[in-house]
Amino acid sequence: MKQEIKHTVASHFARVHIANAERIGLDRGLLLREAGLAEALLQEPKARIAPRQLAAIFQTVWRESDDEMLGLTEAPIRVGVFSLIAERMVESETLGDALDEMMRFYHLVTNSFCFEKRVAGDQVALSIALAKPEYDPDNILIEMLLLIWHRFPNWLVGQQIPLREVSFTYLPKAYKEEYPLLFPGLCRVKQPQNMLVWPAEVLRWPIRRNREQLRGYLRRAPLPWFRKQKIEKSFTDQISRLLETSSLDDSASFTEIASQLHMTERTLRRKLTEEGSCFHRLKGDIRRDRAIYWLSKGDVSIAEISHHAGYADPAAFIRAFKAWTGLPPGLYRRRLLAAE
Repeated sequence: MKQEIKHTVASHFARVHIANAERIGLDRGLLLREAGLAEALLQEPKARIAPRQLAAIFQTVWRESDDEMLGLTEAPIRVGVFSLIAERMVESETLGDALDEMMRFYHLVTNSFCFEKRVAGDQVALSIALAKPEYDPDNILIEMLLLIWHRFPNWLVGQQIPLREVSFTYLPKAYKEEYPLLFPGLCRVKQPQNMLVWPAEVLRWPIRRNREQLRGYLRRAPLPWFRKQKIEKSFTDQISRLLETSSLDDSASFTEIASQLHMTERTLRRKLTEEGSCFHRLKGDIRRDRAIYWLSKGDVSIAEISHHAGYADPAAFIRAFKAWTGLPPGLYRRRLLAAE
């Protein structure tokens, strides 16, 4: 399966979800086949996968277990409950009304977790608490719920909801560098609650989707939760878009990007720091994902891929790729294509 990889996610998430699926009795081989993943690549700690491969793991677990909560709660929640909730939410007038509908519905069907919405001053906090956290030892259910209930509301209102803060009761075990991508806002760990914090004004934003659009969204789910989000007015996103359309060579320098944004380098560096980002990491991530995309084609030389990733010297590219993924590009390609 040759993949159209334009953005990737850490293989860590595939490993923990496949391990959880095995725990509840599902077949590892089936999960790997459905996701188009090779075991050898999956076991590489720094390997990357396509968002649709992670989505395929979720879809397989849902289909085989008939449990939207992936076996991570005391009692299962049948597949289809989210769709029923979403249908109620899309008929609401405002986001605040939709969130109230969501909380009312979940509280009717399960005692396994609880949502609470609190408005204080100019911000609103949506907290999520598990009745029995011991059922979610790796915190993958909490991460999933926080991700859904930031990204699905974004879709309902048709724009990015500014995420002022996301709080976790735990310290993430691995891949903290993924968190700014998943949750574009201030991330706090070891906090009293698992919580999303938005400006209170978003509760008045109107719902801009309809039932027909929702049907299309539900057919694609959970893929929209894992894809890279475009964040309006974010300097991180503006720079990412400029880099994505560039050759990624030395001409795509910080000086050049600052000039295109009509800012001084010092000001732009400060803005990125405030967003928890940095130019070097952004450029490296885009180079890495572009290289994986071309490796998935199977018939493109390493020298050509080096050029596509913005490297004049293939040896420098090979060193950089091994630092990104833990493997040289030739071996990575063999493992990437082993699932065909």
